[in-house]
Amino acid sequence: MFMTALSVVTEPPPATSGRRPRPLTAGRLRLPVEPRTAGRRDGLTAHLRATVDAQLRVLLVEQVTAGQADEPESVHQMRVAARRMRVALRMDHGGFGPGAGWLRDELSWLGSLLGEVRDLDVLCERLAENATTLPEVDLVAFGDVLSALLARRSAAADTLVAELGRPRFRALLRKLAAEALAPVDPADGHLPSADDLLARPLRRLHRQLAVVAATPTDEQWHDLRIRVKRVRYAAELAGRLAGRKQRAGLADLVGQAKAVQELLGAFNDTVVAEHHLRQLIVTSPQELSPTGWLALGRLVERQAARRDALRNQLPAACGDLYSLTSA
Repeated sequence: MFMTALSVVTEPPPATSGRRPRPLTAGRLRLPVEPRTAGRRDGLTAHLRATVDAQLRVLLVEQVTAGQADEPESVHQMRVAARRMRVALRMDHGGFGPGAGWLRDELSWLGSLLGEVRDLDVLCERLAENATTLPEVDLVAFGDVLSALLARRSAAADTLVAELGRPRFRALLRKLAAEALAPVDPADGHLPSADDLLARPLRRLHRQLAVVAATPTDEQWHDLRIRVKRVRYAAELAGRLAGRKQRAGLADLVGQAKAVQELLGAFNDTVVAEHHLRQLIVTSPQELSPTGWLALGRLVERQAARRDALRNQLPAACGDLYSLTSA
């Protein structure tokens, strides 16, 4: 965790404070002790409701420590859970009714709140690791930059904690619980094939692969990462429904998508890092000493160099993914 590595540079910020209402729990939402499950004979809606149930429980557990400086994994797990539910709701064929759109929008709002904290957690951790390779004479200047970023992280965490205690988030949890508990219409036994589940995500993936091949901008790479995630999650669901023969191929697809996703994630981290570092120049110039400005410039250069190195790896990785998904 970045707080440990940071001790040689600066003091960690105080833990996020502030009172909030008693968190909603699985028991208070009347969720059963065991999460909902769905088998191969169940329809698509049953599987999607099981996904919502499982990921809702992640939100309920992790909300308690989300925002705390010494518990960064809580924010990460909540963000992943929100993303998985959004993907599941995109795959819905009408079983969730008109509420599916509202849920996707609210999960997107939650993901943005979590992303503000998560991006700064990742940045601070990476910069703290960089500190271990700096000469001792540069540590104080580096500490100026890191302290400014940690102040931003603390403010983002305060906003997150406040929102998690407000009616909007609690209404989202209640609606997700209602969907997780809702019975499935016996007539809704539609169980699409793996090809059906993957057709739309793969079509959009291939379209975005063509875009990055023509105009490989940072924004286009980020959009590709989103497409890769959706293919991965669709393949994971398809793997639970597929027969033994298809399962191995879907596992390969999940593995390849995960590898490309991680590479694109590392690439995007450098983009986000440089954005936050450059924002310090505009919004917080008074927080940096003259030597801090020098350290800031060096850190921006490091992000650009790492991004260039990752950019060189992307075409081959994307080519492998395309070959696997177009066979």
